[in-house]
Amino acid sequence: MSARVKQAAYIKKKELPSVSFRWMNWFLPLAVVCVVMFYAENHLSKPQTLPVNKIRVHGAFVNVDEAMLHRAIAGVIAGGYFNVDVERVREVVEQLPWVHKASVRRVWPDTLSVSVVEQQPVAISRATGLINSNGEVFKPLNKTVLKKLPVFEGSTTVNKLMLQKYYEMNGVLSEINRTITYLKFDARHAIELKLDNGLKVVLGRDDTVHRLNRFMRIYNKVLLVRINDIDLVDLRYTNGMAIGWKKKIKNTKDMLGDMKNV
Repeated sequence: MSARVKQAAYIKKKELPSVSFRWMNWFLPLAVVCVVMFYAENHLSKPQTLPVNKIRVHGAFVNVDEAMLHRAIAGVIAGGYFNVDVERVREVVEQLPWVHKASVRRVWPDTLSVSVVEQQPVAISRATGLINSNGEVFKPLNKTVLKKLPVFEGSTTVNKLMLQKYYEMNGVLSEINRTITYLKFDARHAIELKLDNGLKVVLGRDDTVHRLNRFMRIYNKVLLVRINDIDLVDLRYTNGMAIGWKKKIKNTKDMLGDMKNV
C-alpha cells in the first residue's frame, strides 16, 4: 500500500463522527406550541379577555335570599372564565344560612351556573337553631317558619335519635289525631312530650313505645272527656299512670276507677 493511500486511511479514521439534526424536526414545533399555549393561557386568564358576565342560580327557593346569593357569588369571582375557582364559589354559597348544598359549573362563553338545594327544617333546637332532616343544626336569619315546627330540647349529639323518636311516636299518635309540639330528652335520655292540645306526657327512659301505647288505649275511652282539665299524664309506672290536674278536681273517683290495670 502506497504512502498516500495509508495517509488517507489514517485521516478518515480520525474524522469526528457525524451529528444528526433530525430531532429538530419535532423539537421546534413542540417549542412553538408551548410558547403559544403559555401566552394564550396568560391572555385568557385576564378578566377583560373572557369575563364572567352572567350568574344563573337554580333551585326551589322558599327561604333562600336570592339577592344575598348573587352578592356572595359575585364577591368571590376573580379572573376570567377559565380560572374562576368554582370550588371556592361552592363553599361560599353553602355557608349561606338557608343553603344545604350547592353545585357550580361554567357555561360557555361567559356564564356561571349555580344549583342550590335549600335547607328543609323539621324541628327547632331550643338551644341552637333549626334542625334539618339529617339531624344537622343550622342558624338562619329568617325565622318565619318557627311557629309551625316542633321544639326539641336536648343535647345536639342526640338530634338524630330525637328525630327518630319524633317520627315514631307521631305515627302512633296519629291514631287519635294528635301531634307532638315539644320533645325533650334529658341527660339520661328520659322523654317528655307536649301534644298539640297542650297535654304533657311523661314517658321516662325505658319502654317508651310500650308506655305510649298504654296511653293510647285509654285516651279516647277515659281521658278525652276530661282533657281540658288535665295538665300532665305520667306513664312511668308499671301498671298505670298518674294524672296532674290543671286545678283541684273533686269528682275524679269514676275516672280513676276506669284506669285500673291499664
